[in-house]
Amino acid sequence: MDTTQFTTLITHPDRDVRLRAAMDAGTLHDPHVTAALVARLGVEDDARVRENLTWALVQHGDVAVPAVLALLRSENPLERRQAAHVLSKIGDPSHVPHLLPVVADADPDVAIKAYRAAASTGSPDVVHPLVARLGDGDAGQRDALSNAMQQLGELGVGALVEALGDGDATVRLHAAEALAQIGEDARAATTALAGRVADEDADVALAAVMALGAVGGDDAAAVLGDVVSAGHQPLAAVARRLVNAAA
Repeated sequence: MDTTQFTTLITHPDRDVRLRAAMDAGTLHDPHVTAALVARLGVEDDARVRENLTWALVQHGDVAVPAVLALLRSENPLERRQAAHVLSKIGDPSHVPHLLPVVADADPDVAIKAYRAAASTGSPDVVHPLVARLGDGDAGQRDALSNAMQQLGELGVGALVEALGDGDATVRLHAAEALAQIGEDARAATTALAGRVADEDADVALAAVMALGAVGGDDAAAVLGDVVSAGHQPLAAVARRLVNAAA
C-alpha cells in the first residue's frame, strides 16, 4: 500500500476499511502517512479506529511527536484528547511542558487523558499540577486522577499529604482516596491519615480509615486498633473489618 492508497483508505466510509488502514499504517514510515494519521485523529468517530490510529502514531515515533504535541493546543477538544492519549503511550518527560496545560483543561475528557499522559512521564514536575485537580469533576474524572497518582506512586505521596490539610473537604476526601489507591507505597502518609480519622467531615474520616487499611504496616494497624477501641460508628466497624482482614 502506497501513500496515496493509504490516504484514500483512512477516509473510507467503511469503518472496517479505516480500521485495517490504520493498523497497516504502523509499518508505513512515511511523513505523508504520519501527517494523514495526525489529521484523522480529530475527526475519526469510531473508538476502535481511533485506537488503531494511536497505535500507528506510536510506531511512527519521533517523526509523529511534533505534530501530536501541536494538537494539544488545538481548539478542538477531541484533538486535544486524542493527542494526550497518544502521548500517554510514549511517556517522555520532555513532553511535560506541553502536557501541563491540558492537565488543567476545562474539558473533562481531555483532562482525563492528560492525567494519564502526565503520569506516564514519571516526572516530578507533574505532581503538583495533578494534585491541583483533586476533587474536580465527576466520579470518573476523580478515579482517573487517582489512577494517575497510583502510577506515580511514592513520587506523589508528599503532595497528597499536603492536600489532606486542605480547607476543602472534597479535596481532603480525594487525597485520602488517592493514597488508598497507592497502597503500601504511601506508608509515609500514615501519620497524616491518622490525623484525618477525626476529620469534621464524616466522609473524609471514613476515607482516612480506609486508606490506613490500604497502606498497611504496624503504625497503621495501631491507629486502626485505636479507632476500634474508641467505638465511634461506623468508623469502628470499618476499622475492625480492616484489622481482621489483615490478621
